[in-house]
Amino acid sequence: MEKYLRVKMSDGSMYDIPAEVIADHRANFYENNSAEKLAYHSSSVQPRLRKVEKEYTLNNDEILIEWATNHMDWKDVEESALKVDLTNHEEEWKTAEKQILTK
Repeated sequence: MEKYLRVKMSDGSMYDIPAEVIADHRANFYENNSAEKLAYHSSSVQPRLRKVEKEYTLNNDEILIEWATNHMDWKDVEESALKVDLTNHEEEWKTAEKQILTK
C-alpha cells in the first residue's frame, strides 16, 4: 500500500503527493549534507544510512508534512502530484451545464 500526502489548494483543487517523493527529498538532503562526515566510512555506509532515513520519514506522518511544508517547493513535487477528482459525475450529469458546439 502506498502512502500519499493530500494537499488542498486555495482554489479547492486537491493533489496527492507520493510520500516516497518527500522521503527521497529528505534522504537526499541528509545524504548530501553529511557526505563530509561520512568520508572516513566505506562507500556502503551512505546507502545504508539513506535507506534508514527514508524509512524513518515514511513511517512518520508529522515529519512528512513538516518536511514538505518547510523544505520543499511546488516544483519539487509537481511532476509526481496526482490531481484528485472527487466529483461524482453520475449525480452531476443531469444538472451539468451543456451546450452544442460546431467545430
